[in-house]
Amino acid sequence: MKNFSRFARDRIRALSKNQKDLAEELGVSPAYISQILTGKKNPPDLGKPRNRLQLKAWSQGLGASEDDILDMVRYELHRVPPRPEPRYRGMRELLLRTLDPELKGLSDEMRALELHPAESLVIQALVQIYVVLHQPGEEVRGYGPVRFRDFCRRAAADRGIVDNEVSGFFGDRSFSWHWDAASNEVRIVSDSSEIREGLFKARKILSDTFSARPTTVPIVGHVSAGAGFEYTDGGYYAGEGFEQVPLPPGVEPELGAILYCVRVRGDSLKEFFGDGAMLFIKPESWEEVKDGDLVIFKDRNGGRAFVKKVEFVGDSLILKSMNPMYRNMVLQRADLMLLERVMAIVL
Repeated sequence: MKNFSRFARDRIRALSKNQKDLAEELGVSPAYISQILTGKKNPPDLGKPRNRLQLKAWSQGLGASEDDILDMVRYELHRVPPRPEPRYRGMRELLLRTLDPELKGLSDEMRALELHPAESLVIQALVQIYVVLHQPGEEVRGYGPVRFRDFCRRAAADRGIVDNEVSGFFGDRSFSWHWDAASNEVRIVSDSSEIREGLFKARKILSDTFSARPTTVPIVGHVSAGAGFEYTDGGYYAGEGFEQVPLPPGVEPELGAILYCVRVRGDSLKEFFGDGAMLFIKPESWEEVKDGDLVIFKDRNGGRAFVKKVEFVGDSLILKSMNPMYRNMVLQRADLMLLERVMAIVL
């Protein structure tokens, strides 16, 4: 970690300033600035309430955030460990600006953590709004609550998406947010018709829970034993649209809210189920998969999805092809980005 004098010298150089310029901006003598920059004098204790205006002046003079300056001063003077770097720096700045003024203490809690639980919740909510506003209408209608949450969870884990796309979008729009610690829920308030529309659409998708007992399941792609298939960002086979099919007989109605379907393409599995057969998959069912189950999986390298039977050997998985023309695959758990159980087959 840089000490304060070195940090200040670097910032002056980056801003094409000199010691005299900084002294004038701070209203102090050039000799005082020289002593601080050479390390002969300690920096002022800018964390004290009476030095609030000095902190603001140093922040403006060095073109650096008050938090960064405070971290260095507190460590240098009092050996207080610096606060962790926020996981999403751009989003953190936006959320601190838009936090409900009644929750003053929460801002300090957030700064003390890499990612505060309230911060995580509001990021999820903002990502959900962003997704429904930036996806084509037919793709949004195809999401079930589980797939929508999963897609948004993966988007919220991407720093580039959160810090650039999402924070950039909401940074241009007026909103505020509130966190209820007792219920661990966040509430977003906005005068923007765009944000309110996104909130409504996201809530509509997420309210489609088990109690709705849907009688249809979305087809999200095609699968084969050999070539595999690819999802688009919305979960559909490239170049094809969205389709709903009836819930298969014998499947518990409660599962209808979470199942998705893939259609068999080609004759690579004709000994078992031919072209057009439908496989009904339970998402997030990795822990339920056992030896002999038929599964759909994607590896991290190829990114394509296949259907095979699985056998566990220690930490390895043998994924057995049902067609002798295609080879078996041996993968480690860490190699997989998707492993989900086939719950039903309709020929």
